[in-house]
Amino acid sequence: MALGIIALVIWIASNNNADNGGRMVFTSAQKTEETQNIMKKPKYHGVDIHNRPYTIEAETGLQKDKDTVTLNNINSEMTGDNNAWMALNSGYGEMNTITKQMELSKGVEIFYEGGYQFRTESAHIDTVKGMVKGNQHIEGQGGAGTIQANSFTILERGNIINFNGSVRMLLYR
Repeated sequence: MALGIIALVIWIASNNNADNGGRMVFTSAQKTEETQNIMKKPKYHGVDIHNRPYTIEAETGLQKDKDTVTLNNINSEMTGDNNAWMALNSGYGEMNTITKQMELSKGVEIFYEGGYQFRTESAHIDTVKGMVKGNQHIEGQGGAGTIQANSFTILERGNIINFNGSVRMLLYR
């Protein structure tokens, strides 16, 4: 009996045309503008103009347009001079795959070799130049003390860090 049912299904499918009215559809998925391809665990590797590596990983990603990818729960790492390490985490970001620049938001954490940690709400990253900057309040701590400022710029992959506007610093002895 099972063989008969399988044979009947195959016969109906093979004789399916518009003239005889017989039609069998196994799946029917219609593409709408709301249909989106979501990337799971996207990972992007690159090098800056000095051939130093960086990695950007996220929990999910979505192609916003031909040049822009939106990312959720981002973890990125950069290696600077003398193998100095810097990592950035963020809840959300948009990456331009042509310019290799990112806009991070929803809580940005910056970890720098030597035990320094900074927190801000948003940041702009230029992976080619090895630069990170932010125009919102930043605060952080490390082995030397604590710092708060209205904005910041990290240049040369962490070799130069500038804190601007109402800087408040407490140095440990």
